Amino acid sequence: MTIPAPLHYWATWQRAEGLGERVIRERIQSIEKLLRETDTTLETVGRRDLVMWLGMHEWAPSTRNNRRSLLHTFFTWMQDEGLRTDNPAARLPRVRVPKHAPDPFSVPEIQALLDSGVYRKTRAAIALHYYLGLRVSEIAAVHGRDVDRERMVVRVVGKGSKRAPLPFPDAVHALVLSMPSDEYWFPNRQANRLYAAGEGHVLGKSISESINDAIKRAGLAHRGHQLRAATATEMNRAGVASLVVQEGMRHESMATTQIYTKVDLEAVRDGLNRLPVVDLDSERRQRRGGRTAAGRLAA
Repeated sequence: MTIPAPLHYWATWQRAEGLGERVIRERIQSIEKLLRETDTTLETVGRRDLVMWLGMHEWAPSTRNNRRSLLHTFFTWMQDEGLRTDNPAARLPRVRVPKHAPDPFSVPEIQALLDSGVYRKTRAAIALHYYLGLRVSEIAAVHGRDVDRERMVVRVVGKGSKRAPLPFPDAVHALVLSMPSDEYWFPNRQANRLYAAGEGHVLGKSISESINDAIKRAGLAHRGHQLRAATATEMNRAGVASLVVQEGMRHESMATTQIYTKVDLEAVRDGLNRLPVVDLDSERRQRRGGRTAAGRLAA
């Protein structure tokens, strides 16, 4: 399928906005998918087509909401640029996205996963997911040249092409030294949408599938992304300052970090136990003394 000219222009527009190539590529691919599956064009696709497309897939609510937002962004841009006189995405159905409580791996579960016979590269991916809180796309793209082995720091390109240095904790120093120093840590063996076979690195999807397959074989009721939730949860449990947790997770706001952080019931109890103590027997003493609390305050 030939990429329509407006999509080429939109890609350039997004580069002018400073968006990363991965984000741009994924957005373009989503619009191409829309056109294939609705058998329409950018000029003829209508609101009903968009509604049918959003409803035909078994996407998670958050994914469906992201697709809806993308459609609104793209067709608003087309209308602003005079490429369409109308905006078919102007009044699409709102997507209900339920709030989910964090469900991180526990430390014993992570150990059980590692002890279940996973391959060396999958073990390395699990370690980066948990110990550094890396996203699967970030894990897939780690190159030996990104790693400063003297300072034990890795340079990561995250969401929105934001570059950030992350320190390796002591527990993974041996792993870091065992990985290639001048090539990708997760090299590509089969052709993917970015690289030919034998070139570049695997995709984040490949990392995710490897970890999720290992989780399934280990009999654990989790998804790989919940290893990243364990990063935030265990730092919080250890008393790490909230700002440090947020920085380590590379979140724009504390609200996002809280989505990943589970607060234990016992931690809440401990917090409540730190409240200043008041005398719950004061009413009995008041009856003996003949004075009310209101009377004492007025005195």
